[in-house]
Amino acid sequence: MTDDSVPAPSGPHYVADEIILYGVDLNDAGGIAHLEVGMAGTTELQIRLRSGTIIGSTVLAYGYAFEGHCYRLDSTRIFIVTGPNAEPAVGCGFDTCLGYKMWRITASEQILEVSTAFGDARSLILDSQLPGKRSPSSYSITLRMAHRNGRLQND
Repeated sequence: MTDDSVPAPSGPHYVADEIILYGVDLNDAGGIAHLEVGMAGTTELQIRLRSGTIIGSTVLAYGYAFEGHCYRLDSTRIFIVTGPNAEPAVGCGFDTCLGYKMWRITASEQILEVSTAFGDARSLILDSQLPGKRSPSSYSITLRMAHRNGRLQND
């Protein structure tokens, strides 16, 4: 009996901060990923790493495993993972026969997330900057002192 919530076993060597990323390799045989981004016609976004020494995969990620537990991402995310080669997917309910693969990375490994959003300029630029929708790093980080009874000091 197999359990879908059991991640892949660790590789030949135990790595304490290993993350197993489950998803689909979007690269074709030529190493190019083709993304339909929603624009009119047959417009597509192509991603290709142009270096002879870097081997990478454009991954459409669905979930990951960390410290013996499986997690699903809230929505699919696109990552460019360099370094480790893809392996046949094992565990967490991702079957190789469905086309899934897995990448073993460490928590400190550098990866690139590709975020695609399609819409009009109002929703992508203006509405996204309304209070409550901005990322926390875009808010002011100045220190403000609170006062009591309208005074900053008690004399």
